[in-house]
Amino acid sequence: MVAARAFTGVSAAVGARTFICESSHPNDAMESRGHVWSDFSFVVSSGYRERVLTSLARKPKVPRQLAGETDLRIGHVSRALRELSGRGLVECLTPEVRARGRLYGLTSDGAALLADLNGSRSYVTPTVRAGQTGGFVPKIRGSSVVRVLEYLRKTRGRAAVDGAIEPWSVDPDHVTEDTWISVNACAQLLDLLETKFGDGSYGFVRRLFSEAMSTFPTVREQLTKAIPLTALVERAPIVYAKEWNYGRLEVKTERRKATMSHYDWLPTPAMCAMFHGIYEGGLAFRGVLGRVTKTLCVRTGSDHCEYRVEW
Repeated sequence: MVAARAFTGVSAAVGARTFICESSHPNDAMESRGHVWSDFSFVVSSGYRERVLTSLARKPKVPRQLAGETDLRIGHVSRALRELSGRGLVECLTPEVRARGRLYGLTSDGAALLADLNGSRSYVTPTVRAGQTGGFVPKIRGSSVVRVLEYLRKTRGRAAVDGAIEPWSVDPDHVTEDTWISVNACAQLLDLLETKFGDGSYGFVRRLFSEAMSTFPTVREQLTKAIPLTALVERAPIVYAKEWNYGRLEVKTERRKATMSHYDWLPTPAMCAMFHGIYEGGLAFRGVLGRVTKTLCVRTGSDHCEYRVEW
């Protein structure tokens, strides 16, 4: 079986209005694809860095402007700028000015990387199943979204949660157990929750799904079966097929370990964290000591995402 690659690099111009500064960064031409993947991984592993870099595409900005445009706290913006500057992707244009009044713009490396990011904006590359025609939209069943929001409102308070998701493109009051939500809308929701309650590492999303996953109806149905853990893990693709309408999950089991492989998709960092948490939550629900390690990711060049579960 050959899995299609979920990402191909794009070397397109960013656009006539993109501000590009000449950079002294040693890899100015981004000659090595390995270097490109390293920078790509560095940026997309943090929603904060990705948002700040994208916000600088049209023109240089000061931190206050970036915070307003990205809906990030000024401290998160400042940290993202430091990290991007250290990588040679962003440059301070007015170093003599006080910190928060300094003007930042993209370097040539940053502009080239932004072209790659813009070329990979589709979060998923679905497997089109037999009988599907044009207009296919990757979606997730609403039941898990409903349960996550219920869990959050109980643990964080309704006002805090409703305030966090107010910018969401979907009306949460219209989401039911059987509603199908686009994967892009789901990714947007996860980023809003991480922005409000997390620190940009997506550790919050990972913990959230670890704690809430046992409330998902299709997941709980399997978790409560009186079968060995290995047999339970082998049933994971059944749950996946009920909750997602694209891609595929393959499971390989060995003695006290399993490999969960996600093919034919391109997840956001939040979605990677979501599945990491779900697999950790499964072990916790069954009272099993173990660990889950993310070993491969399509966003860093692999043809699939892989989670190694050991117990």
